[in-house]
Amino acid sequence: MREVEIPRYIDAQPQFFWWELDEFALAIGIMGVGMLTETLTVVFFVIVVLSAWMKRFKSNNLDGALIHIAYRAGLTPLNRAYKDGIAQEYFA
Repeated sequence: MREVEIPRYIDAQPQFFWWELDEFALAIGIMGVGMLTETLTVVFFVIVVLSAWMKRFKSNNLDGALIHIAYRAGLTPLNRAYKDGIAQEYFA
């Protein structure tokens, strides 16, 4: 049999430089707002602070906490059965 290398972190998100995908998306979004408002000097500080806060938040909570927060806010479906996070009761 041939040995197959199994990745150490299968569920890890892709990384861009030192940020994970969701932190990078946050940084790009803030940078876009900074370009539109022409306040790029403040934007760098905001990106660094918010990405550090997000990294700390993610390390102190369970995996998938951001997905569940977005689901409860009604921004994204959780799965096929639970599409609306704002609804408090589900009837089949």
